[in-house]
Amino acid sequence: MNKRSALALGLAVAVIVAGVVIATIGDASSPRVPSRAAETTIGVDQQRSDPFNIVFDLNTVRVYDIQLGEAEQAQLDANPTAEQYVEGAVVIDGKRYGPIGVRYKGFFGVLRQCFFTGVNTCDKLAWKLKFNHYEPSLRYHGLKRLNFHQMNSDEAQMREVLTYQVFRDAGVPAPRSVFAVLRLNGEPLGFYTLTEDIDDRFIADRFRDGGRGVLYKEIWPGNIERLPAFSETIEGAIARGPEDPSGLREFSAALTEAEQSDDSAAAVFAVLEEYIQDLDALYGYLAADRLTDNWDGIVAWYCVPVCGNHNFFWYEDALSGEFSLIPWDVENSWRSPSPIRTYYEMPDWDETERSCRLRKVFWDIDARAPHCNPVIHALATQGWERYIEASRELMEQVVTLDEMHARVDAITELIEPHVLADDKGPGEIKWRAAVRLLHDEIDDRWQYIADKIAAWDATGEVPGDG
Repeated sequence: MNKRSALALGLAVAVIVAGVVIATIGDASSPRVPSRAAETTIGVDQQRSDPFNIVFDLNTVRVYDIQLGEAEQAQLDANPTAEQYVEGAVVIDGKRYGPIGVRYKGFFGVLRQCFFTGVNTCDKLAWKLKFNHYEPSLRYHGLKRLNFHQMNSDEAQMREVLTYQVFRDAGVPAPRSVFAVLRLNGEPLGFYTLTEDIDDRFIADRFRDGGRGVLYKEIWPGNIERLPAFSETIEGAIARGPEDPSGLREFSAALTEAEQSDDSAAAVFAVLEEYIQDLDALYGYLAADRLTDNWDGIVAWYCVPVCGNHNFFWYEDALSGEFSLIPWDVENSWRSPSPIRTYYEMPDWDETERSCRLRKVFWDIDARAPHCNPVIHALATQGWERYIEASRELMEQVVTLDEMHARVDAITELIEPHVLADDKGPGEIKWRAAVRLLHDEIDDRWQYIADKIAAWDATGEVPGDG
């Protein structure tokens, strides 16, 4: 099957619109948050502009004031985990948008955990606004939805933004994430991230088939017959596009057949070469994923009771029928030592000699080593050199360690007044300590991957050789 580079990352120069009132930090001489994503994207169409860039300007912190009536607020709070919209509005830059759908946002870790005891135990909740819920044509700069994440588990208040930026640096079609101040009827809700929604607009913007393909959420090829709790049916995993999972079924059937081969890892890898849109881009994904230690993503295999991973999307291109991987929900990143490996002794994705026994992790959940999945195992054992070279390029040519620290410093200056003003956030002392720790954790992650690169250069050994 001919490969097509269909990844079109919507990263452009920031748009400046006259007359828009926004909350910003400093003057024209203030350092801007550096990014090299636009220089290193894979398959980007340079003739395309991004009409949504004004919303996702990382150097701008906007105020979003949600408007809810008493009855709507009561309806929302009566069943906060139902993920059902109530009617409201939002004021942005002095303009009122409404009626729109308003609800709390999140799955188990973000929302249900806050209400685990029956009452809200979180200072901040995540929010989702849907502009076209009541008025089909209503948009905000072309956007249908806004996702506001509360960063409750990140006292540094920037891991999600940094991690998505690294994915985009690596040429991955990843969403953008910026900072925002959220209010409810004029009263402060706190400091948030605003993260781009993975919707029909996103895939039309990123992929050259115009977004006419199928978008799947949290369903892994070859792992579709006994689905984990995240998706009850394969059809239910279709997030956007035609309700036709035949392409994923075909991909999975080919993987299942390959797993029966004498050299199953090589056979599975051959299937991946046929069905993945751009295998080098997939290794770019892995390079970013492992550098940032995005431990709650594709390498996290929870068994509840069926083993499955989460926090990702697959996109099936309508023209080629091939697949591309998109990251999602990356706040659990840049941790060193890695909590999942340190506290629960979970092997990293390339530790293929480790046992596939179930291990207890947080909340007494069973989990399995990532290499026990045939796709992860094949990616590690059959394409290790590609992973090493993708990591080398990302860390030495695309974004250096010094540049990562410069990003943290610039973001720190940008968000400082907002973090200090947020009485629902970590507070100044914890925040400054967390930022200092984040610098150290970035150093540790860089060294961790650099050691793998050095080991490859010295021995040429791949996972499983030892």
